[in-house]
Amino acid sequence: MKKWIALILTVSIVFFSPITSLAEGETITQDSQANSGNITVGYNAGVTYTVTIPASVTFSDAEKEVERPLQVSNVLLNEGSTLHINLSSLNEFKMVCGGGYIDYRLTINNNEPPGENNYTILTVSAGENTGWALLNFVTDLQKDHAMYAGNYTDTLTFTVEVQ
Repeated sequence: MKKWIALILTVSIVFFSPITSLAEGETITQDSQANSGNITVGYNAGVTYTVTIPASVTFSDAEKEVERPLQVSNVLLNEGSTLHINLSSLNEFKMVCGGGYIDYRLTINNNEPPGENNYTILTVSAGENTGWALLNFVTDLQKDHAMYAGNYTDTLTFTVEVQ
């Protein structure tokens, strides 16, 4: 019974509601001075991008150099804007465990990064659709400062901003 009432109500609204236009446009009649009219057709494309960062890096006695890609795709920015990807290390590029540490280095596209801990590793300008950087992690696993057995780790933070 409820379905029939809902159906009758819906049909009544559709057939007996006045048809109205969503927006007033130009009207041209036989008495109009102008015999043409204009409308605006548009779409607002918002800022978009996809940044794919490496999942992890794990060194071993056999593997002391690891390459990982950083990729940016589907970039659509406002004209004049730039996408910046910054990198910082929680432990200043040292893998730590307790009071001990093991150093490692990071090069980006075969270039040494600047001396500071927080720096830009990739920029993509408006009008460019993609970008990439090859991150090369290297350690000699020098254990002079490794005071304990255990899992030595560091955390890298990738920060994305559009300016």
